[in-house]
Amino acid sequence: MENPQRASAPQRRRKRRRQRKKRILRAVCLLLVTVSLVLAARCVANPEALRETKSRIDGVLQHWPTGRGKAVLVVDRGSDTVLLSQREHKRCLPASLAKLFVIEYAATFTELDDVVQVNDAALALTKPESSVAWLEPKEYYLRDLFAAMLVPSGNDAAYAVADYCGGLLDPTAQPGGERVAVFVEHLNQYLRQQGYEDTVICDPSGFDEESYTTAEDLCTVAGRLLEYDWVREIVGQLWYAAELPDGTTQSWKNTNQFLEPVSDFYNEDVVGIKTGSLPGNCHLMVLYQQHGREYLVCSLGAPSDTARYDAVADILKTIDESAE
Repeated sequence: MENPQRASAPQRRRKRRRQRKKRILRAVCLLLVTVSLVLAARCVANPEALRETKSRIDGVLQHWPTGRGKAVLVVDRGSDTVLLSQREHKRCLPASLAKLFVIEYAATFTELDDVVQVNDAALALTKPESSVAWLEPKEYYLRDLFAAMLVPSGNDAAYAVADYCGGLLDPTAQPGGERVAVFVEHLNQYLRQQGYEDTVICDPSGFDEESYTTAEDLCTVAGRLLEYDWVREIVGQLWYAAELPDGTTQSWKNTNQFLEPVSDFYNEDVVGIKTGSLPGNCHLMVLYQQHGREYLVCSLGAPSDTARYDAVADILKTIDESAE
């Protein structure tokens, strides 16, 4: 009769070989980038464990594939633990993610129910070939203008908000460029006061080549905005319907493909937050809910629209597998 112990030894060796191969493939494909997820609670209480976990993540980062992007940062929002970071202090063009800083500042001295008279001078600042919410020169509620910035990433909405806020900051400023300039000046003062040391916003829409920010600053501003229930409600919707003061309605579709059920990238556990795009700089910020926790993912500088979704999808897959 065959010895059961001798018969199981080859099986154990094959199993070990499969496990080693699986670990190597995951490292190459960045499927182990968040190996600390199951250890998060212990890491918070044990600094030595946290250092050990970070060391393991750093080893994985050496295999970050080229073409994935310029910077990445993943944060466990529950424990405020950084799970993955690479070049998080690198200054990058913010593109439409600049709108997050605009909204954070504007929300400090306005009310969501403010009625904003969108004017032609502000709308005329919108640059050709940029994303728009197709605003008209009429009254909008400020909440809906924020939504127009976050959902379809409307640059016209960004100028409308900056124009309105600039008028509040300096009632003598003229509509359009003058009011927007006032707002931008005060915005950057606010950013410095709030500790955004690596962020300067020159254009409220982000459609420029002079502004800069970092993955770290973007995760900070996103984290602050997500403390507002109204922000979570807006960024988690595929479609947003605005009811204007005159009783008419206007709807916008979210640019985030993770929210689109017919998209190849659809993920029901993604609940926000925003895209940003300039040529050769495709950004994506995602709020992900899994295992009863929330994860904020910031990926900057992917070379194409598909590349940014592929990169973030790999990270989300790793988060899923971390509990297996």
